[in-house]
Amino acid sequence: MPAKYKLSYFEERGRAEILRLLFAGAGQEFEDERLTGDSWAAFKPNNNDICDVQFTFCTYKDNIQASHVLEKTPYGQMPMLTIDSKTMINQTGAIARFIAREFEYGKKLNTEVLPKYFAFMAKLLNENGGKYLVGSKLSLADLAFFDMLDKITGSKVMGADLYKDFDGIKTFYENVQKLPKIKSYLEKRLPSDL
Repeated sequence: MPAKYKLSYFEERGRAEILRLLFAGAGQEFEDERLTGDSWAAFKPNNNDICDVQFTFCTYKDNIQASHVLEKTPYGQMPMLTIDSKTMINQTGAIARFIAREFEYGKKLNTEVLPKYFAFMAKLLNENGGKYLVGSKLSLADLAFFDMLDKITGSKVMGADLYKDFDGIKTFYENVQKLPKIKSYLEKRLPSDL
């Protein structure tokens, strides 16, 4: 039987919109619970449940009715994804990674989305002289793009051909890595899979 997904968040798009878009892009139905006013107060952490802080999801000890489960959030945060009325995942990044794995977004990302995105970013780099995305010195835009590249460069899902046809993007990534202050930070950075 297919899993049932319930995404709980406030009425606005906010941090849950990327999650709604991920479900929509996968063609996956889900319950879009939008909390208003006092309904947020009903979502309180419950210390009797088992929560794995490292992975940001909880499975309930007892066979709890859905209405009871959905009145709680393990960390007092939104958004929250409930799967089959028993497993809860909190925090946008953790939920997005779960949905992406569940619906094989990595494969689509590598073959469909990433080449279009890289072409756009390569154009920006070229129009600005090839060294930075905007201006003549390192900016927030450069570091945000570097961070994204850094996360996917080591990804097993992306494969060895990540920079195929995008030498300028690869050069940008390597040049930012070599900047003295960035290099110093990266050498001290704790290892992480995320």
